[in-house]
Amino acid sequence: MSGPLRILVSTPDVPLYEALAEEFEAEHPDADVTIDSEDFSTLITNAPRILSTSNPPDLIKLASFGNLVKDEMIIGLDGYADAYGWDDWPQSQFLSARVAADGQTRGTGSLYAVGPGFGLTGVYYNKSLAGEIGMTDPPESVSEFEDLLDRAREKGLLPVMVNGKDGGTAFLLQNLQMGHAGTSEPMQAWTFNQPGADIDTEPTVRAAADLQAWGADGYLPDDVNSIDQSAAPIRFEEGEGVFFPSGNWHAPGLDESSGAFGFFLFPPMEEGGPYSAMTAGSNLAISARSEHPHEAAAFLDFVQTDATARELTVRLGGLIPAGPESAPMPTTERGSAVSDTVAAFQHLVASDGLVDFMANATASIQVSTIVPSIQSLLGGQITPEELASQLEDGYERELGR
Repeated sequence: MSGPLRILVSTPDVPLYEALAEEFEAEHPDADVTIDSEDFSTLITNAPRILSTSNPPDLIKLASFGNLVKDEMIIGLDGYADAYGWDDWPQSQFLSARVAADGQTRGTGSLYAVGPGFGLTGVYYNKSLAGEIGMTDPPESVSEFEDLLDRAREKGLLPVMVNGKDGGTAFLLQNLQMGHAGTSEPMQAWTFNQPGADIDTEPTVRAAADLQAWGADGYLPDDVNSIDQSAAPIRFEEGEGVFFPSGNWHAPGLDESSGAFGFFLFPPMEEGGPYSAMTAGSNLAISARSEHPHEAAAFLDFVQTDATARELTVRLGGLIPAGPESAPMPTTERGSAVSDTVAAFQHLVASDGLVDFMANATASIQVSTIVPSIQSLLGGQITPEELASQLEDGYERELGR
């Protein structure tokens, strides 16, 4: 193993990947790994331009593929999957990173990306403030959750801290949509670009109406559309908000701040209904112009299989480790937010409740359509019906249909 290896990730990922790089270099003394970063929105928007330069990174973090497969800007990993034995691992972890021969439909076809672990969304809660409103157990239905939000508001507390500037409100919309649909299958088909999939449906309209009502009822911050993913967790840590819908990547920071936070899955619409949550691999793809694809593939295998790398994935990244079924799960501190997220992921795997993020449906739909449409919805500028229509129109436009 020799030669330089350049890896481009999003800014919040830097501590994890720097630690992974250090461990990889210790295992392979001739390796030289450099970690570069971009703001997440910038990275997902500019990935095609970055990969088309004369000196692209060897590995790049991707949230969606867009036309990168069709335009042959990243390489297929099937050969490496066979060589390293990834084909013998549970294949559900690779589903969202498979792309069909049409270069567009996901969930089937060749493998194009893997990574150290998986994100998972749910709802964080401030244990002290949750106690003040009488929450003893996580809500088991949306109506129970709304009762808790009412109690928080009545006590003069902000019910929900969430970032609307860069898409945190989309987590709420998607969970409500899947709840009204009673299944995650239509949403999964849409995010995977399967023929006939449509988001302009009654469950989407009802979810948008719920979200708009939550804003009007004072459940969300007055400045929700100005709060980004950097400010939201800080404000939540400081006691602003009883609940914070977001992902497991925030769990290490919340534990480190005080350890006074828990995590639960967004509840189903009705008690006893199916739980669903958004998850996606923190995936890296190998540039078609990489001069060190074999070294890049070795790094991808290392982060999934090395025991220390898996521990770092949980502790620093807050992610659920990828890898073989036989690999032990790193231990977590009982009662911590990280421990709650790991337990939630295992529950969802057992119940087949994992679904990709709607933001990953196309390369830039999050920035071009989802975020501005939800902001307009919460600002009272469009109706729930118009939001559903805008989402589908933006989707069709980006897919060229």
